[in-house]
Amino acid sequence: MPPDSPQAPRSPSTTPISAQRFPLLGLVSFLGLPVGAAAAHIATAANHGVTAGASTTGVSIGVLASAAVGLIATVGSRVRQERWPWLGIVGAVFSAAPLVLFLVGMMFKH
Repeated sequence: MPPDSPQAPRSPSTTPISAQRFPLLGLVSFLGLPVGAAAAHIATAANHGVTAGASTTGVSIGVLASAAVGLIATVGSRVRQERWPWLGIVGAVFSAAPLVLFLVGMMFKH
């Protein structure tokens, strides 16, 4: 049987090894906090004086944007099989921290 035929047995040494990539999206997952702050600032400015609950609208949008950027970058990092997977996970936790603090603050608000 020729070695390149579909029925030929393949040895484990001939399977290609995918090189792990530079953790670009893992580093981007840390940018959730500044992106969320910018989104909160823009939403607060756009909603100023429009509704009665405008005080928390910008913050709500900002913390959700922060968590979303961190999560999406971390998932992209895992899909790309980047080197140092812990970097994206730590970035997602760091980016989601404002959301956790916001939710805890809303639960204990009188």
